[in-house]
Amino acid sequence: MTPAQCYKLDSVDTKTILDSPEAFDIVDALLKLYRDEVRNGKRQEETIRSLLDRIYGRKSEKSKYHPEQMLLLPELLEALAAEAESCDGESDDKNGGEADETLETPKKDKKRKGGHGRSKLPAHIERRVVERIDIDDPNCETCGKERPIIRIEKSERLNYVPAKVIADVTEIVIRGPLPCECDDDAAKIVRPELPMRPLDRGMPGVELLCCIVIGKFLYHLPHYRQATKTLKDAGINLSKQTLWDWTRRTAELLDPLWELMRQKLIVLDHLAADETTAQMVDRERPGSPTKTTYLWQYFGFDDGDAPYTVFDFALTRAHTAPQTFLEGFDGTLLTDGYSAYRVLPNLTHAGCMAHARRKFDEALATSPVVAAQAVALIGKLYKIEAECRSLDDAARRAIRRRKSSVILLRLRLFLEQQQKDALPQSKIGKAIGYALNQWPDLCRFVDDGRLPIDNNAVEREMKAIATGRKNWLFFGSPRGGRAAAVIYSIIASARRHDLDVWQYLADILPRLADLNPGELERLLPDAWRQEQAPTPTSIPAQPSNNAA
Repeated sequence: MTPAQCYKLDSVDTKTILDSPEAFDIVDALLKLYRDEVRNGKRQEETIRSLLDRIYGRKSEKSKYHPEQMLLLPELLEALAAEAESCDGESDDKNGGEADETLETPKKDKKRKGGHGRSKLPAHIERRVVERIDIDDPNCETCGKERPIIRIEKSERLNYVPAKVIADVTEIVIRGPLPCECDDDAAKIVRPELPMRPLDRGMPGVELLCCIVIGKFLYHLPHYRQATKTLKDAGINLSKQTLWDWTRRTAELLDPLWELMRQKLIVLDHLAADETTAQMVDRERPGSPTKTTYLWQYFGFDDGDAPYTVFDFALTRAHTAPQTFLEGFDGTLLTDGYSAYRVLPNLTHAGCMAHARRKFDEALATSPVVAAQAVALIGKLYKIEAECRSLDDAARRAIRRRKSSVILLRLRLFLEQQQKDALPQSKIGKAIGYALNQWPDLCRFVDDGRLPIDNNAVEREMKAIATGRKNWLFFGSPRGGRAAAVIYSIIASARRHDLDVWQYLADILPRLADLNPGELERLLPDAWRQEQAPTPTSIPAQPSNNAA
């Protein structure tokens, strides 16, 4: 039947349908319409539940139930128990009947709660004595002798000194002619050669540049707010365009360090990557909507030779952006399921288990039975990861092969069983499809002890950009996006090494302005930290008492 005929069925009675020569076609069409209506109703109900859970539900992905509790669901308990016995039996036979002691959670000692008293102020804070309280008359009324001071008790209160802007004055001594005629230069007026500044022919000093750059990219203060609030309250009037120009020139100064970190990343064996959006104003079309651009993050792991976080700016989300950045990289790349990474050649791709778990977590509101068991099995994987986190790569790989592979087998069999009954466009259907489509990449961590199970470390670094774009809203141009990527890279890498970002930038900016050959390597965050570390002083040997 044609669609036009199907729409007329509501005006046809039962007798007409039964007497029609097309009765079977009509019944098939009605059944098809009924199934489509039921399917659409389920999909709409699932969407409503998902939206309500997103608005009013728990925001944390961490489950409030133990993985073993989530598996105690009546519908599939018997099937999972049979699969577990068969899988565990095969594993025990292969491993010589070893018990799965790793899955037992050690009891943690409860920490004793401290008192509610005021904590001591940190020792590094500057102290100043503002007053000294004594009795009115410390002398004896009869003989006049002074009472001795037994001790001085100190009471500390935390205070705040408002920020202020100062002018650093550099005095340049100009020397006149010598009163002699010893050589030809004696009659000349001589002035000293000026040192290189971070911004030549500019007003800002190093500390002011640090204030502007850190204010925007670490504390998320837009240039407009810094110009009209922070700096204006300190007594200086500067336009936001001036602050942007100084920020751009600072990023250009840091660009060689960004490029060095990129070169060190692409020679590693393991990398992680992710991307996020940022809006940009289209200057060529004033008044037009903002354009969506992207910041791509490339993450070197902490135990590698290049523990840096490097951001790259791109106008699109196409595969050309990571392909250009990763040119020459032929190791293992840990990412989510975005297809742009999969087309990169000469790479070994690894998947993120947290992304797979997140999709099942989103399906808990609409398909709690299936989603909860998937989350529970993935939770077992994370439990194993927590227990072997402190081990070396070889030991971690051995434990993963012996124990994580069993859990992964159970998870795959479970998902394949449930995929038969799940609607492909439902939340649980999409979650199952995502996990099975990414299955070889999701299991990559089992055979590689250096590879983490997920990409969470990369996503944590993205939080700074997500918080920042809620405040500065958009980039003003591609140059602004590029400057943001460079500065975000330097700050994120410095924070990974627990550096004081202000102290770090204040030291490297003058050195980058007057860079000596071979000095750039020493300005990397990890090298700079080692350079600033105090060197242990040697204790002189004591003379022996038995010396003659």
